[in-house]
Order: sequence, then C-alpha cells, then structure tokens
Amino acid sequence: EIYDKLVKNRTKQARELGYENYLQLGYYRMKRNCYDKEMVEKYRNQIKKYFVPFAEKLHEERRERLGLEQLNYIDEGIYFLEGNPKPTGSPEEIMEAGQQMYRELSPETREFFDFMMENQLFDVLGRKNKKAGGYMTYLPVYHAPFIFANFNGTSGDVDVITHECGHAFQGYLSGKDPVKEHRDITMETAEIHSMSMEFFACQWMPLFFGEEAGKYTRMHLEDSAIFIPYGCMVDEFQHIVYENPDMTPSERHGAWLALEKEYRPHRDYSGNEFFEKGGFWQKQQHIYVSPFYYIDYSLAQTCALQYKVWMDEDFQGAWESYLKL
Repeated sequence: EIYDKLVKNRTKQARELGYENYLQLGYYRMKRNCYDKEMVEKYRNQIKKYFVPFAEKLHEERRERLGLEQLNYIDEGIYFLEGNPKPTGSPEEIMEAGQQMYRELSPETREFFDFMMENQLFDVLGRKNKKAGGYMTYLPVYHAPFIFANFNGTSGDVDVITHECGHAFQGYLSGKDPVKEHRDITMETAEIHSMSMEFFACQWMPLFFGEEAGKYTRMHLEDSAIFIPYGCMVDEFQHIVYENPDMTPSERHGAWLALEKEYRPHRDYSGNEFFEKGGFWQKQQHIYVSPFYYIDYSLAQTCALQYKVWMDEDFQGAWESYLKL
C-alpha cells in the first residue's frame, strides 16, 4: 500500500510537469544527462545474454562447495562450508590495519586516512539504539568526509574500510574544489570509486583476515560478479513499475517473479510463502526511497572489475588512472 501510494504520487508529479510518466523525471533527478533508458536497456540485455550464464556457473560452483542438492535463498549469504571468513582483530585493530594499508597504498591515501583518524571522522562502532546501515557523507564547512557504520564482527567491517573509504577518499580530494558542482558527483561515478577501492585493497587483506585472506578475496570477487545481474533486475523492475503505474501490488509481485527467471534462474524460495509469490523486492530500500538509483551499482561494478583486470596486469598504471578519475 505504501509503495502503491509512492508510485502514484511520483507519477502525478511527473504529469504535472508535462511528462507521460515518472521515468524521465526520475532520470533527471538522478542527474543523468549523458545516457538514457534505451542505453540502459541495451546494457541490461547484454548482461542477460553474456553475464547471467557466468553468474549462474558461480552459483553452481558454490552449491557444490557447500554440498547442497539445491541452493536455497537462505544459503546465498554463505560461501564456504565452515562459514564465511571473519576479521581476526578487534574494531580498534581493524582501524589500525586500515591505517597501515592506506599509508602503504599511496602518499595521497596516507594523507587522507591520517586526516580521518586524527579528526575522529569515523563513527563505526556498534552501540545500543544506533541507526542501522553505513554511509559516507561530506561536511563542506570542515572540508571533511565522515563515515558512519556499524561494526558487527563480520567481513562487512572490513568492507567499510575499503568501500566507504573509497567514497571518502573521493570526497577528500574533490572537496578541495571551491565549485560545489565539481565535487557533487553522480551516483554511478561515486560507486566506481568505492567498488574499485575494494579491489585495490585486496593485497592487504592478510592484515585483516590472517590465513583466511584468500577465502575473503574469493568471496568478494564472487559476490561482486553475482551482484551485477541483481542490480539490473532491480532497475528493470522499476522501469516496468513506473511505465505501468496502475499495476496492482500482486501484478508487481508477478513482474518481479518473471524477472527472477531471467536474471537469477537458480533462485529457490521454497519455504517462504511471501518470497515465493514475488515479494523479495520489498527488501530493497532503494526501490522505495530512491527511484532508479540501483543500476548505478551495476554499471560501477563493471567498471571496478575492469580496474581489477588492469591492476592484476599493472597495479601502478591502474592506480594512476583511478586517482585521475
């Protein structure tokens, strides 16, 4: 009911402004001025044709690794039979390892991370009643990035030090520009910075995971690849919804189920009646809060994977390109 009201409200806004539906207005609000829905559709179709079969192979490899007859949706967060790798240190030790990593990575990252630590620009420790989630934001008056997260003893704690710090590093460098529009980048670009930093950090993973660093690297690479079809699926779902704003909630569930067959044909929701009827999309907050913000992650991940290929061949060359970007 809530989503239904949002869709109709946004559609009315668009029509008041002279658009047929919310689609074009949604693109403008995402500040997209150099690619359109036809280009995004071509990209999604390429993912379906070339990338989904590859992602499905990765799911099948994992099913065998876990010794399962069928990979159920509840198994999909698990990559190894003995469990996913976890950081070996305390939150304080994770922060110290992060400082060592960024000091060794480049002079620019050394300056950036030291600045963050000296000015207490991390609020990452969990505490009672703290808001969930994680993000980087920028404090323009202080020319300072700020990172918010909730450490919980999983590999996600290290992802904060790589992913969110990729955002923060961009903020630290671009924030020096006096023209606000120069530092206020769009989301598909922002996510290239964060997702690529995850790969640049890979060689330092023994600092965080010890002997399980290799496992973490494999898990991270698999996760990066299998995400790309999901990112496209969320995007196509939103296009369907806003091009057909009078769909009923059950029709939206049906549209999601049909997309699952195209993008994630292995997916099995047995035992969960709500997900079996197509309700999984309601877990994705972006669909409610930020229409058309999700293809950005998929586009950025493909760019980050290109950086991964490049850095495996020429780390310094890839890093110089990333810094310039």
